[in-house]
Amino acid sequence: MERSASLHAPLRSRSNRAVRPARPLLTPRAAASDKDVAANAGAKEPGSSSTSRWSSVVNSLATVMEPAAVESLLDEELPAHDEITRGVLPNGLRYVVLPNKVPSDRFEAHLEMHVGSVDEREDEQGLAHLVEHVTFLGSKKRDAWLGSGTRGNAYTDFHHTVFHVHSPTYNKDSIYMLPNVLDILYDVAFNPQMLETRVQKEKKAVLAEAQMMNTIEYRVDCQLLQHLHWDNNLGCRFPIGKLDQVATWDASKVRAFHDRWYFPANATLYVVGDFHADVPGVVEMIEKAFGDAEPAVEIDEATGEPTSDPPVLRQRHAVRPPVKHAYGVPPSAAKIIDAAEKAAKAAGLDDPYQPFVAKESGVRLFQHEHLSHVSFNIFSKLPVLPLRHMGDLHRTVNQRIVLLVLQSRIQSRYAELDHEHYKRCELDHSDSAREGCTVSTVTVTCEPLHWKYALQIAVEEARRLQQCGLTPGELQRFKGAMMRDSEQLAQQAGFVPSLENLDFVMEHDALGHVVMDQVQGHEALVRLDDVIRLEGVNEVARELLGFFAEYGNSPDEKDPLGGLTTAIVACVPSTTTDAEGTEVPFSITEEEVKEVLSADYGEIEAMEDVYVPDELLSDEEVDKLTEERKPAIVSATIDEATGVHQRVLSNGVRVNYRVTNNEPGSGFLRLVIPGGRTAEPTSAGPGGIGAAAVGFRTLQEVGSIGQWTRKQVELITMQNLVMFEVEPEAEYLFLDAAFAVKGGLRTTLEIIHLLTSQPVWDGNALERVKDIYRMFELNTQRNLELLTHDKVNHAVFGDRRLMDPSREELSKLTLDGVVAAVEAQLRSGPLEVNIAGDFDPAEMDEMIVKFLGTAAPGGALTPQIDVEPLPLNPLTLKEVPAKDEQRAQRLWLRDSDERACAVLAGPGPKMWAPMRNPPLPPLPEPTGEDDDGTLTATNPFVGPDGVRYHPQDPVNASAALQQNPFAAQSIRRANPLATFVAGMLLTEVIGGRLFTTVRDALGLTYDCNFQLAFGLQNSDATTYRLVVTSTPAKIDDALDAATRVLRGFKTQRISVREVERARMTLLTRHETELKTNAYWVDLMQYTALGDVLAPAKDVSCISDLPAMYEAATVDDLYEVYAQLGLGDGEIFTCVTVAGDTDPAIARKKAEEDAAKSAAQAMANAMGGAGGAGAVDPSAAAAAAMEAMRQAMAANAGFATEALKAMKGPKKDDGIDRV
Repeated sequence: MERSASLHAPLRSRSNRAVRPARPLLTPRAAASDKDVAANAGAKEPGSSSTSRWSSVVNSLATVMEPAAVESLLDEELPAHDEITRGVLPNGLRYVVLPNKVPSDRFEAHLEMHVGSVDEREDEQGLAHLVEHVTFLGSKKRDAWLGSGTRGNAYTDFHHTVFHVHSPTYNKDSIYMLPNVLDILYDVAFNPQMLETRVQKEKKAVLAEAQMMNTIEYRVDCQLLQHLHWDNNLGCRFPIGKLDQVATWDASKVRAFHDRWYFPANATLYVVGDFHADVPGVVEMIEKAFGDAEPAVEIDEATGEPTSDPPVLRQRHAVRPPVKHAYGVPPSAAKIIDAAEKAAKAAGLDDPYQPFVAKESGVRLFQHEHLSHVSFNIFSKLPVLPLRHMGDLHRTVNQRIVLLVLQSRIQSRYAELDHEHYKRCELDHSDSAREGCTVSTVTVTCEPLHWKYALQIAVEEARRLQQCGLTPGELQRFKGAMMRDSEQLAQQAGFVPSLENLDFVMEHDALGHVVMDQVQGHEALVRLDDVIRLEGVNEVARELLGFFAEYGNSPDEKDPLGGLTTAIVACVPSTTTDAEGTEVPFSITEEEVKEVLSADYGEIEAMEDVYVPDELLSDEEVDKLTEERKPAIVSATIDEATGVHQRVLSNGVRVNYRVTNNEPGSGFLRLVIPGGRTAEPTSAGPGGIGAAAVGFRTLQEVGSIGQWTRKQVELITMQNLVMFEVEPEAEYLFLDAAFAVKGGLRTTLEIIHLLTSQPVWDGNALERVKDIYRMFELNTQRNLELLTHDKVNHAVFGDRRLMDPSREELSKLTLDGVVAAVEAQLRSGPLEVNIAGDFDPAEMDEMIVKFLGTAAPGGALTPQIDVEPLPLNPLTLKEVPAKDEQRAQRLWLRDSDERACAVLAGPGPKMWAPMRNPPLPPLPEPTGEDDDGTLTATNPFVGPDGVRYHPQDPVNASAALQQNPFAAQSIRRANPLATFVAGMLLTEVIGGRLFTTVRDALGLTYDCNFQLAFGLQNSDATTYRLVVTSTPAKIDDALDAATRVLRGFKTQRISVREVERARMTLLTRHETELKTNAYWVDLMQYTALGDVLAPAKDVSCISDLPAMYEAATVDDLYEVYAQLGLGDGEIFTCVTVAGDTDPAIARKKAEEDAAKSAAQAMANAMGGAGGAGAVDPSAAAAAAMEAMRQAMAANAGFATEALKAMKGPKKDDGIDRV
């Protein structure tokens, strides 16, 4: 059910050791110290003795450390988290309990059933997923308790099915929720109502879900899994299953699967959060909720009777997932695997999970017309080596360093090339519980015409690192960055959200890892500092990179430490565009790919070290600028209600910051530059449409700032844990940066100073950005959802600036034009900088004066003060006649598989639009005389100030009793947040009704959502948008049903209960996100830009938001609803059908066939061609009726009938369909 589940992302990141800019390695949050806590992922671990495992490290350090000391350290067991409580109930159910205070007054309860798609039989493919749907949505207790701040969902993966509930500790009625949530999970898993009606309803949902998720990205993922796991069912048992099988199942099939797999010993319950109870109390609640679940016994499938007397209790599989892997291990490990396999055969043992050694893989091609770029995915599958000893941690750290260095080197080569085309390389080496193995991955993505060069660079750099190793400077920098990241994590101990903790524990339980809390992890890493040496890291480079660097070499030429490539998948488009923009056929062969991977590129030279400065702006430079420009804070305020500090600097830069302790040692910054796309001209040219967007992205693509090269900037940001990105928006440009406060705050402010004052421009970088936008355009034309949205955008919006620039507009942009566009916005100002994090206010004031106060954005010492305001061209909606064909578009997208998407849009409310607020009549002076009571009647409610409300002012009674300052309608609607708050609540209510009606009751779709475009601040071009996906045969019905739901609010009024559920959802989300620095930056954004961007937003909006949510009423929601353009002459729709036949052609053929049939029927009725007989009136009438029926079918009803017939040969993408 859950869209974010692995079901929809078959290659969800194997993130434990993935190469990403976030946590490099040490994300230990909980422990799995029992070797019994999990099934043995990977099943077999060749070479597990400490002597063989650590000998290479001991040897590499022999000249600097005593071997015995090294081996003793590496053999030491890792410390386990001491706050986790584990247990097993008498019926076999396992539980894991971890108290966690973040977020406060909330907890997570997840029930993991150890059954997934790989456990299905041949005729059950998709049944695990259907059972998940039926059990979760068929629970009456779930319906009774979910809502009011409690949320729940479920997902199915290869190896497990998980039901999860996120709940407040006490609900809005002060009911303690933990026992009730546990009761829900018991009811879902062990006491479900598997009614035939629910089964039929969820079968429709699953079929619609399969259509929705079957994007080209999903098909690529399926191809990768299919070839990576050619050796077992992971390559073909995808959770969605085979749809022809799903369509045939009834409730008995669902019950049989449930009976076989849903038993207590096959379940693990994870409860993490702020329980308001001690752990023994929580365990007692678990025992009470799940103790009555009956254990399962081993059954003889032939007789249906227990296998023994007394019966033996059934246990879960010893190996999860239960599959057999072919590994690309080095020769030494291969000998161990081969020996074990031979020994088992000699002993007559049949181990279905005994791994075997893979042979070096060839290349597999997946070509599809919806792909726009080429990607090469090179895999090496290895056994999981559980993280249990200090030596395991040492190995993992070294692997992480090697991959980070290689990725940095490859990306630098790409950027340094005098070439304008897009290229990217991503590396990953991580354990996967869902796949039961470790996978090393190299992924090279590029535009098609230069694929050989992109792949060659990656191969060359992998060989250089494997053969020559790291430079001393690289080891120092990357090891230092990991130590700093580990230190920051240790600072955040006790601040990690419960959901993140729970997911981490569940993953590591499945892998058999020992995990630590953040402090233990950092202490362990510090102890390894002395043994992380160049020799050891370089040896790991030989082990880790051999599969890629030495592909194609003969066995005697290969490094004995390196492994083998077990799969190579090249995903390529059918066509591409040449230098002139003409679409041309594209193809490559398997042999060409193998040749590039194995070619001899000459002698490999060692990498030269790069000088990396400690600062981007030295103290001397800053002192000189300070002396010249005399920066100062000219205005300083602090809002007591929110803790937000606001500063205005002497050069006009405005700074909002808030000190938080939610993420200790961390900070988040956003630079806002007013203008954005609205400052672009409305026509194409050197500095025309797209100039600001393309120009701002070019700054990031260049990567250089001031005197420093891209490589130097990348390395200093890596050292100081700074990650930043830029993004152009309709009304502003912005830069986001996440950083470690220690070292990273200064680096981030230096980047802002240099990027705005001394930007570096480059023509090749501009062309690379143009190439990315061209890929965007090509992707849009080949993507069902993006294409549908794009057509609606063209119909709705008055100019092109709310869309990505086209190929023609890009071709007219020049470097001078984009430079002028971006620097004009920097000069005009005012720039706003928003910062949230763990820092000292006095230190922050000093640093913003030094680094931001001395900046000269776009060359202007005082932006906005001595520069003319930026000319802005308002964004508008297009005026389209009511009957114009643009209001109802139909498209066909050629595709090997059938899918359909519909978008409905129309004008909507502005975010800051004042809400209608009828004036209240003045109260007469009291005379003591009676009147008719209309004005002198007393309002029963009194405001927080003790003054009674106006008698004709509608008051939210519940809010008034809570002393809410916005209980009275006149006060609430005068608040600038009124429209936004009511709009957000309305969005939640509409989403609920769409799910209940279109998805649940009618079974027309899996996904239907509604959104208001509240991102625009000053524009009238605001819209709403409804998106629905379905099958081609049902898409029109789904769109019609969704439209009826939207329009039905006029007659079926919103209930107070619906508003309460929406209110709790939004307040819960708000409270949760307040624990993040990024959300505080969102809240502060624009509060200093009232004169240019958001006049109605000030700091009080931050503190008013929760109370405004609490006070909003049904009538407020209808004020926003009334602003939605829902009439026939206001809405825009676009329906796109994907398939191998154009519906227009199908329609024409249906019309022709109908005409022929009608003519033949009429001729037959009139006596045949000779006309000798008399006309039979009844036959003639019947013929006429048949002709009319066929004509109606061919015209009005052609879509459903024709699209049902759109079948034909399909490419095998690993998913079987009806």
